[in-house]
Amino acid sequence: MKKKFLSLFLVAALSVSMFAGCGKGEEKKEENATAKNETKTEYVSKNGNTMVLTLFQNPKTLDIQKTNADYFIPLQIYDRLVDVTVNEAGETEIIPSLAEKWDISEDGLTYTFHLRKGVKFHNGEELKADDVLFTIDKAVNPEEACINAAQYQEVKGYQDRLDGKTDVIEGVKVIDDYTVAITLSAPSASFLANMTGAPASIYNRKAVEEGKDKFGFDPEYTVGTGYMKFKDWTQDQEINLVRNDEYFNTPAKIDGVRYLMNIDASTERMMFENGELDYMGVKADDLEHFKNDEFWKDYLIGYQPPSMDYMIFNQNDTFMADVNVRKAVQAAINRDLINQNFYNGEGTLLNGVLPPAIPGYSEDQTPIKYDVEEAKKLLKEAGHESDVTLTILQNGESTYTHPINEMIQSMLGEAGIKAEIKNMDMTSYWDTIASGEGYSISLGPVTADVPDPGAFFTTFTVENSASNGYNIKDKALSDKIKEANAKLDPKERIAALQALESEIVTEQALYLPIAAEKRTCIISPRLKNFQLGWQGWVCCSTHNVEIDDSYNK
Repeated sequence: MKKKFLSLFLVAALSVSMFAGCGKGEEKKEENATAKNETKTEYVSKNGNTMVLTLFQNPKTLDIQKTNADYFIPLQIYDRLVDVTVNEAGETEIIPSLAEKWDISEDGLTYTFHLRKGVKFHNGEELKADDVLFTIDKAVNPEEACINAAQYQEVKGYQDRLDGKTDVIEGVKVIDDYTVAITLSAPSASFLANMTGAPASIYNRKAVEEGKDKFGFDPEYTVGTGYMKFKDWTQDQEINLVRNDEYFNTPAKIDGVRYLMNIDASTERMMFENGELDYMGVKADDLEHFKNDEFWKDYLIGYQPPSMDYMIFNQNDTFMADVNVRKAVQAAINRDLINQNFYNGEGTLLNGVLPPAIPGYSEDQTPIKYDVEEAKKLLKEAGHESDVTLTILQNGESTYTHPINEMIQSMLGEAGIKAEIKNMDMTSYWDTIASGEGYSISLGPVTADVPDPGAFFTTFTVENSASNGYNIKDKALSDKIKEANAKLDPKERIAALQALESEIVTEQALYLPIAAEKRTCIISPRLKNFQLGWQGWVCCSTHNVEIDDSYNK
């Protein structure tokens, strides 16, 4: 029997709790109406029907296959075959997008996607099955060197194409203009969920081939089918998107989105309060200010995204290749102190592979204990009592990590580990991670972009660990991860993956999970029908959000 639709029955990854609701100007008690209206007149914006946001870094490229740090704009200008929604029961579901339906073969290997007819790319070209074939093959073409090639690792012929042994990926076949079949090398419980991720965005063959190196940078060639179109990009200053009035689904309500870059924290807060920005992540130092402000407190939103901060251990580094050194680094870092200083003591300390809100997350893990004397003992057993020198690679644009890195540097010093911080601009940082050389450890965030636990585990396979900075060598563990991830029964799969967490985190100390932060954002009173994406991303709000023009000057 063939399946037409798949519901994952996953726990919703975004649990939003508001200090007060969004769009508070709409639901006022009668007795407060006059006071609030008087306050309302004090807030004005010159942004018209455009939503204005900030980006924490200048994107490396808008070719989403070639960056793992710049998903926000691509999610708006491109579409994927399938998408994610959160249903009334709080579960994430896979729903049609560019594919209006799909069939799954009896053996679970072949997914036949039936594309919507009449869907147009921003250059006027109609979406065809050949564009799907082109997109997937481009991602795994070795000449393209796409860092997100692993998005399609389950597709038959993936490795041969990546190794240059074939001229086109074997597992993707065009049936007709509106039908494409994707065959996997083995049945996969996560394939459809993976196809909702930003790196699975569908490109137009003509635009990419004509644009060549301009694709990802030039609006003429950087086209998708999304509800926003890429208008212009002033490097290190701003990127502008405009509404796609011919969007195959419901067009956006706003005229566009402007992203401003290189805005420091104090300037960002000033711009937000002055009506120049429509959204801001609230830092710990500012939270009490907004909670105690009679006007702004109504526009605060608290949420727990499916994300975590963690420390990469690079096994290409001589010291970090030693499991006892890795365990010593784990023991030397006081995560409770990090939590108190940088997460207001409200972060959830993690001891496994998954963050909260991802199916399979469990608090029942062996705690990673802070113990400086144990760290010293482990170093001595490794024969490195006093000679360990590590390089902490730091993303210059990810400024929130800088004081954490300094604290970690000090903690490592107490255990006898010398650590230097190597700061790099964002592009150089990711290039260094990809090279696997010149660093020992690195602190970074990760937010799930698909509602599935698989990618968190496959990060630790030999095949995928290099692109994520770990450079793991254990083939046996890789095979166990792949075997567990391949189970089709959801409960059996999660149980098998959970059984590997102790080996990954405790026995082999492949990385250091730190904490999942409970976050707060604040929105402009102009915004109505505002809703963060299931990942906690503001970019996903821009499709359905509306702007109250009574606030516009």
